[in-house]
Amino acid sequence: MERQVVIHYKTEIRAPYRLVIGKGSIIGDNAILDARNDLRIGKNVNISSNVSIYTEQHDYRDPMFLCTNKENKAVEINDRVWIGSNVIILPGVKIGEGAVCCAGCVVTKDVAPYDVVAGIPAKKINTRPQSLQYEFDGSSCWFY
Repeated sequence: MERQVVIHYKTEIRAPYRLVIGKGSIIGDNAILDARNDLRIGKNVNISSNVSIYTEQHDYRDPMFLCTNKENKAVEINDRVWIGSNVIILPGVKIGEGAVCCAGCVVTKDVAPYDVVAGIPAKKINTRPQSLQYEFDGSSCWFY
């Protein structure tokens, strides 16, 4: 974890030794960060409250309901991404620089840089400007 990272109350981290968080990123309350198959969060990323990011899931076809799928399930969130409240990100997803995942969406596939996605499953609804310059300084408001 780099400097100026803020992780708010009641965040659950699974396999923290496989989690990378870039400088100036903010993780909201009640987030689930599942890094069992690697989770990389870039710089100046804003992950809102109640976000769930998974890198593992059960195989419903397996007779023992095991996690048998061997494909790459790492999740990568690039610089200056904004993940809205209550978003769910499923295994193997890559979210491009500057993208926005609107509140409540379920991200099942990769998101291109600067795309704005919404819905279940998440689909592109707009494009964000590519001239982003903001950098979070590690200060944050208290929720409690």
